[in-house]
Amino acid sequence: MESFLTRYNYWRRHYSKAYAVRQAVEQNLSIYQMNDRVSAFRNRTKRDRLAFKAELKKFGLLVNNAKKNDVDYDEVLRGINRIDAVWRIDWLDFFSLQFSVDVFYCNDCDKLHYCDNSNNVEDDYSVCDDCVENYYYSERRGYYCQDNDDDYDDDDSNGLIGGYHSSKRRLCHIPSSYDNRKPRVLLGLELEMEVSDNTSRYDVADNVLSNIGKFKNYQYALLENDGSLSHGFEMVTSYTGLDVHAKQLQFFKNPLRNAKSHNTSTCGLHVHICKSDMTTLHASKMVLFINDDNNKALVECVARRTEASYARFKDKAGDKSWLKDSVRHNKSKANQLRNLNSDRYEALNFQNDKTIEFRLFKGSLKYQTIMACLEFTYATWFFCRESSVNELTTKNFLSFICRNDNRADTKHLRLYLRAKGIELPEKIKLVQSNGLPKTEVQTLSIAVNQ
Repeated sequence: MESFLTRYNYWRRHYSKAYAVRQAVEQNLSIYQMNDRVSAFRNRTKRDRLAFKAELKKFGLLVNNAKKNDVDYDEVLRGINRIDAVWRIDWLDFFSLQFSVDVFYCNDCDKLHYCDNSNNVEDDYSVCDDCVENYYYSERRGYYCQDNDDDYDDDDSNGLIGGYHSSKRRLCHIPSSYDNRKPRVLLGLELEMEVSDNTSRYDVADNVLSNIGKFKNYQYALLENDGSLSHGFEMVTSYTGLDVHAKQLQFFKNPLRNAKSHNTSTCGLHVHICKSDMTTLHASKMVLFINDDNNKALVECVARRTEASYARFKDKAGDKSWLKDSVRHNKSKANQLRNLNSDRYEALNFQNDKTIEFRLFKGSLKYQTIMACLEFTYATWFFCRESSVNELTTKNFLSFICRNDNRADTKHLRLYLRAKGIELPEKIKLVQSNGLPKTEVQTLSIAVNQ
């Protein structure tokens, strides 16, 4: 491969001065103005060359460290994209040769990304996970498209019930008090419901959207058709904090006439929660906690159902190949999280770009039950983040949700569990050490090797 500096210096010697002179002539500058312009131009190119040389040195150290210590290649990839912005080089072969990892150039942003992050557009070219947000996924075609005609193929003419996935880019983040927390962890909801055969779906849809469709100036919920339902629709919400959900969903404190969700064989309630601030260890502890047979009574109590074909539970503690393979074959954290489950129809689905999908809950149109599912998801996120692998027990979880600092976020969950006959401990104070919350630090190898 030709030296970067060789090509850069060639450009500086044979192009920069001539370019500056030509510009000066075209602008009819005097000889003195021309000399000033040329001098300024050459000084600027010198600064550019020194900055570029420093960037190359920094990049070389990144590559050497990554190869020597077999660490995350994300920094190397970012370094390549910084250099590429100054001097375009084909890095595909270089990265593959040095690290045996496949990468690709995004058609839109022209940056290098892992092939695991590629998305097929129009069955013609690939874009990265960031740029794919500008496209629409076609279920029928099986790839992303520049228009969303497919999303609306089965839209109802009255506009109340959209096509499958039609709400994907029409819903957004709704500000809440939870935005000020660190880490900021938000949730979204997908709730399926069936409508009585002798009742118009549009009447029920209009009732739902009229009451909870909007939150202030934001679109809180939209409705979609779903092929798994007989005569119903799916309600999809924007992502926001528990406080906004608690206010909007109060509509379900009163029975929704001519509709049902729990007493069906088709309806589920899926909760999506942020995964941007998660480590692979944190995520793996969530998988272990939810799938542990010793926690089965608690999980099934909240889920209100046992295993289903679209929300499978597996022996994750006995066979940790799912975690070992994810860590071994994926260097970036994002890919490790995405590959924690090979089958998206598990109780916890990590395959979405930005969220974990809790698929285990049966549908419900009762306010306290819906809120209990949301709070269970939220509490599980933080409980598994704080606890060691050996502490992922039902007893510890119940103590966790009864702690003074967690009670405001679990009030509906605690009421629900008590109503189901589960005995909860009294108020528990957070253990302090030197004025700070007690925490426990672990390495990923503990979860992999146990």
